[in-house]
Parts: sequence; structure tokens; C-alpha cells
Amino acid sequence: AEQGVPHVLAGCLRNATATSVSARRLAAGGPIAVIAAGERWGHPSGPLRPATEDMLGAGAVLWALDPSASISRPACSPEAAAARAAFVAARPRLYEVLSQTASGRELVQRGWDDDIATSAAHDVTPFACRLDEGEFSLAR
Repeated sequence: AEQGVPHVLAGCLRNATATSVSARRLAAGGPIAVIAAGERWGHPSGPLRPATEDMLGAGAVLWALDPSASISRPACSPEAAAARAAFVAARPRLYEVLSQTASGRELVQRGWDDDIATSAAHDVTPFACRLDEGEFSLAR
């Protein structure tokens, strides 16, 4: 985490609502940044590859922050609105969408379909994770 960033949470499809609740509480009315992490190709210092699954996770957190927000007049950046809209569109078929991503196809080829099912389970975890002194723990 960068210096000066007061709070860092790790959210995903599985804990989107819990993450949004913790983010609102910690932000205390201030701005909330939601960042889709992506992944490195090849090795830890390889080029950054935007990952659809991370965009959908970010979109799920954004949706949970304000489920009634209008898609035509979002109160967020165009990138955040696109992530949110992608999640809303994919929500009824998350497993299918995730299994068709580059990472999902790799998992299917290796026989790890269960990993996709686990990651596609929306809001099944009631806990948010917070980065504290270099380690993640439950957000309090």
C-alpha cells in the first residue's frame, strides 16, 4: 500500500458487500477508491494483464456500495461505471463468465473447475479483509 493511504481492503465477488460496508465505515463520508488488481504475466515482474475476474470483483464492490445507482448517471468514474455494469450483466451467470476468461480457461484445462465455482460464489463471505502493517486480517 502506498504511504498516505489510510485504509486498504481486499474485496472480491465472495465478500463484495462486506467490503463495501467496511469501506463506507472506514471512509467516514470521504472518497472510496476501488481498484481492479489484474495480474502479472509470466513472472512477478512481468507485464500487467488486466483480468476480467478482477474487474467483475471491483464491479461487485461498486454495486454493493450503491445497488440502486443509475447506470446512465453513475456517481463514479467511467471506468468504475463500466466495471459495475459488467458485474450487473454477468451476475446471473458468474461461473459461466469466469470459466471463459483467460484465467478460467487455464483452470479448466488443469482440471481446477472447483476453483472457478468457489470464486464465482457472490457474497458468501460476511467478512472484509484489511491490510494492516503488511498483513491482511479481518476488518474491524
